[in-house]
This record gives sequence, structure tokens and C-alpha cells, in this order.
Amino acid sequence: MKPLRFAIIEDEPPARIRLKRLVAELEPESVCIAEAGDGRAGLALLREHPVDLLFLDIEFPPSGAFGLLREAREAGLRLPPIAFVTAFDQHALEAFKWAACDYLLKPMERERLRETLDRLVPAQPDFGLLLQALEAARSKQIPERFSVSVKGRLRILNWADVSHLSTENRLLFVHTAEGRFVLDRTLDELEGLLAPRFIRTHRGAMVALNAVKELMPDAGGTGELRLKDEARVPVSRDRMAELRRCLGG
Repeated sequence: MKPLRFAIIEDEPPARIRLKRLVAELEPESVCIAEAGDGRAGLALLREHPVDLLFLDIEFPPSGAFGLLREAREAGLRLPPIAFVTAFDQHALEAFKWAACDYLLKPMERERLRETLDRLVPAQPDFGLLLQALEAARSKQIPERFSVSVKGRLRILNWADVSHLSTENRLLFVHTAEGRFVLDRTLDELEGLLAPRFIRTHRGAMVALNAVKELMPDAGGTGELRLKDEARVPVSRDRMAELRRCLGG
């Protein structure tokens, strides 16, 4: 296995030094190909130095990771796999999972860095997803788009196109007009993040409210939703009252 080639864009020299030291301890044969302390140098780094992994700080002059990525997209540059380095809180960082990239919290922990290096996969990040993730992290909202893995490739989907989510054999599926896709999350994680656009109807199901066509309650207090795409979704007794309220009935 070839040595890891990495680069760092971070405006604080002590943080760069510590990160290089930690990577060297965990991957003794790794090589830091380049480092930059601002957006201008960072853009030159992306142009000139192909690497296996980029450690990218979020806040640096003049406009941070957001500005750098916009310029890189306009310049037609390719991106390596990215691990954001940030002081954002844990809730905000949920957004980066949707962009299929990793993140490291400041101050950086050795064990967490080990996880990042262990699960490094060769994939070209999507500029749109990365920019949405940064915007969502700032506002603590879920991005409008997300990625799923399909036969080793990243497929980009929109939450606006998802009619419902369901579980089957311990897998979570998102359903769209194009088909269903496995999502590496749980309904418990998503329930709060996707509200109020989506509502949990059952321990194994969640629906987009704008996809609902008809509610069919039964005498036992449970029921079923018929969606606009004709899919049927179960409604449990303990979710019925909240669902009725959200549907306005």
C-alpha cells in the first residue's frame, strides 16, 4: 500500500504542526505534500498538488472554505477526499455526513483522526454538496441534497424528491420516483433533522407530508397512508393523533 499523501489548508501554524505530527505518528510513511494558510495559497495548492486527502479548515482568510470551494469550482479544479477541520458544534456537523466527507473537531483527538485515516476512500467530492454542507452547518439545517452509495459510486439525491423512508431487514431505504436507495442512517437520527417536512408514522416509516394523498384509518386506531405515487405506508396508533394534526384534520 502506497504512503498517504496529504495536504493542509489551515491559517493557524500551531494547528498545522500538531496535525502533521499526529498524522506522522499514526501513518509513519505518510507525506505532507503541501500546506497553506489562506484562500489564495489554498487555491494554488489545489491546482498544483494532487493528494490522497485534504485537511481543510473552515474559517481562514479571506473567505474560508466556502469561498475557496466556490473559486475552485469556477476554476474547474478536481477535489481530493476532504476532512474538514472545525470548531463547529456536534449538531451543526451532521451536515457534513450528507456530503460524504469527514470532519475533525478542534481540538483534534488522536483516536478520531485514526478513524478518518482508516475509512479514507478514493472519491471526488461534489462541489454542490460541499457548499450546501457548509451552509447547513452554519444554519444547523440539513442540506437539500444528500448522497447514497450505488454500486461503488456516489448518487446525488434531493430531499424534495423523496416520498418516504422505510426500514427492512435492518436497512433504511429512501424512496423516490427513480427507485429506492439504501441510506446509512437511522430513522431515530432523521426524525428530528427532517421535521417538519417529514413525519414519523411508524417505528419503521417516515413520510414527506407533501407526498400524502389519503389517510385511511381503521377501527383499531391504526391506519395506512396512500401516497401520490400509490405507495402505502403504515401508521401506528401512537402516531395517529400527531399525523392528523400535521395533515390538518
